[in-house]
Amino acid sequence: MLRRLTAVLATALVSVPLAAAPASAASGYCLPISGSARCQVWTGKVDWVADGDTMLVDIYGDGTKKSRSVRIIGMQAMEQHVYSPNPKKRRGDCHALAATARVEQMVKAGGGIVRMTALHASSSSKGRPLRSISVKINGTWRDIGADLVRRGLTLWQPFAGEWAPDRTYRALEAAAAQDRLNLFDTDSCGVGPYQGTALNVWVNSDADGEDSKNLNGEWVRIGNDSAAAIRIDGWWVRDSGLRRYTFGKNTVVPARGAIFLHVGRGTNTATHKYWGLTAPVFENVGSAAHVIGDGAYLFDRQGDIRSWMQYPCLANCASPLAGKVALTVHEQAVETVKITNTSAEAVDLFGHVLVNKPYRYPFLTSTVLQPGETLTMYTGSGTNSGLTRYWNKSGSILNDAEHGGDAVSLQTRAESIVECVNWGGVSC
Repeated sequence: MLRRLTAVLATALVSVPLAAAPASAASGYCLPISGSARCQVWTGKVDWVADGDTMLVDIYGDGTKKSRSVRIIGMQAMEQHVYSPNPKKRRGDCHALAATARVEQMVKAGGGIVRMTALHASSSSKGRPLRSISVKINGTWRDIGADLVRRGLTLWQPFAGEWAPDRTYRALEAAAAQDRLNLFDTDSCGVGPYQGTALNVWVNSDADGEDSKNLNGEWVRIGNDSAAAIRIDGWWVRDSGLRRYTFGKNTVVPARGAIFLHVGRGTNTATHKYWGLTAPVFENVGSAAHVIGDGAYLFDRQGDIRSWMQYPCLANCASPLAGKVALTVHEQAVETVKITNTSAEAVDLFGHVLVNKPYRYPFLTSTVLQPGETLTMYTGSGTNSGLTRYWNKSGSILNDAEHGGDAVSLQTRAESIVECVNWGGVSC
């Protein structure tokens, strides 16, 4: 592949005029795009660009001419290890220096003057102010984060409390991934082992029940659809932040099989690995105001992303089950959820998840329904057999209409709803 970047900014980034910000913090658009939220605004002069998501800025009106390190909101560049105003002295992971060079190019084109915004003046990362940063090029404000995410030079990274760029950046990352740009060109760092093999990533961001009490219910599944086993020694998984898990020696994804990386602690086996973290990693969509998802990424030793999953899905989200299955829910006495194949061909539930918030039942293996067949899921305990399954929950989990109602849905792994049944005051 080794595709070269041709896209500039997504057509969705419609620039709008912005008045120059005063010396001290004022109010204005968070991003120079239509419909942006309102933020506090500062201006300053860039001293030098440290890396693809950080720059040193003399912030006007702060009572000092000393430059401060400012972290750009909403994105994460690959790690740079040696920092210098001199590009020849810089060192970093694959894609790190390209991101730094692009930021430097935009700052130079804008005459070194930047417009910084944040929903909260106190927002910071490792002691650095968190700010969205724009430069004015040929009379038009350009958002640096949007530019780099759309080019696939950085990952979209949500920041708690600073949600203004999230919807824009999330869509831009999906576009960059679809176009296979830079980070999403699977051999841009060089041809690696098993190039072209059918690896896939499934991140279960929302554990069954309460995430903090079921850390190992939050996992990343790495699947291998090829007929040969694939060794991933030294490969690593990360979310959009800096956290990563590196696979040890003799880690093999079996042919037409999978391995699981669980977030919590446990004893590693051939197919189940444990990150050893003490808190959830992947944000649940809608768990708090403005939380709209994240992603999981599998890197090879060279630094190429070989497979990824952004959730919830934005592109190519159609399920092969769409229009082919029906849900029937019995929420009283013996609680059951039935999935019926209403089509004239066999369907496979693998890769889908039955959801009754906060509970989730993923279909992790091939589960085929022939035309007219029904899988019955009992919410209580029992032994799975054929098309009879048990969720293994204690007590009632489905609220009847008299107790406010409830909803049950069948979703794709990337959280697109295929079919949903709701009752009482609860919506799908």
